[in-house]
Amino acid sequence: MDNFELNKIAGAILLSALVIMVISNIVDVLYNPAEHTVIEGQKIEVASSTTGQQDIILDIAALMESSSAEKGKVAAKKCIACHTFEQGGPNRVGPNLWNIVGNKKAHLGGSFNYSKPMLEKEGSWGYEELFEFLRSPRSYIKGTRMAFAGISKPQEIADIISYLRSMSNNPVPLPKKVE
Repeated sequence: MDNFELNKIAGAILLSALVIMVISNIVDVLYNPAEHTVIEGQKIEVASSTTGQQDIILDIAALMESSSAEKGKVAAKKCIACHTFEQGGPNRVGPNLWNIVGNKKAHLGGSFNYSKPMLEKEGSWGYEELFEFLRSPRSYIKGTRMAFAGISKPQEIADIISYLRSMSNNPVPLPKKVE
């Protein structure tokens, strides 16, 4: 047998498998048509509720007290595509995040091209502000260019903030528990 004969045999096997798959799919559609029917969705009116994410009250001090910078470093891997964390690190799509906790919003001034809404946001990145921003960046700063959807787990947010807090020569003190 030469190579041409082997190619013919391999081609026949592949063609047979293809024919069997096509016939099997046709028979499946003929005998089980309900499984292959597209059903259009219906519009359902739902009464609006005021219990959104912003209504959830978190004990940020307790979350920060139980947070782990090591776990935050692992969780922050989802951020490294756009941000750097080391001191003097370069900006990427997003700014370098060294010394972000306690620093003013848009802290890099002229060295990073912040969105207009970010530049207009007053204040500094305290624990509450970082929680709200990391939970939903686009809700906290409407019009931000940050495309990240947010983090839903409060403890994961606390861990990331704990890691960000450790990225400083003078870490900001943890928030005090309200008695």
